[in-house]
Amino acid sequence: MADEFFDDEQELMEAAGSAPSTARTDSPQRGPAAEQPAAPAAGREAPPFWMVVAIALIALVLGVVIGYLIGTSTAYSALEAAQSAEMTDTASDTDSSTSMLPEGHPELSIDEDGTATVVEGDGTDA
Repeated sequence: MADEFFDDEQELMEAAGSAPSTARTDSPQRGPAAEQPAAPAAGREAPPFWMVVAIALIALVLGVVIGYLIGTSTAYSALEAAQSAEMTDTASDTDSSTSMLPEGHPELSIDEDGTATVVEGDGTDA
């Protein structure tokens, strides 16, 4: 099975290799500057402007979406950690808020709904 694409490419390369030599012999009156044709660097051309803009927009949209996802997952995990820490603090020590009261402050009783009431003296203080 013959590879037609490869054959076509070979013919094009051979034609491109022999074209500059025929151009030099046809026009000897041009001088030494005409002997070196200006060839593009490695045969590459710049992409069209619309393609550059499209690639930039796609990169911008992907950056925004990925940044949003990372930011929300980080915020969500931080909120979850704060809530779990709060739940363990309230479950382990229900009277932790009264332990920080200054000395001489009356004793407080805090209900489950968060209502604080002053505990009346039981008569032990003289």
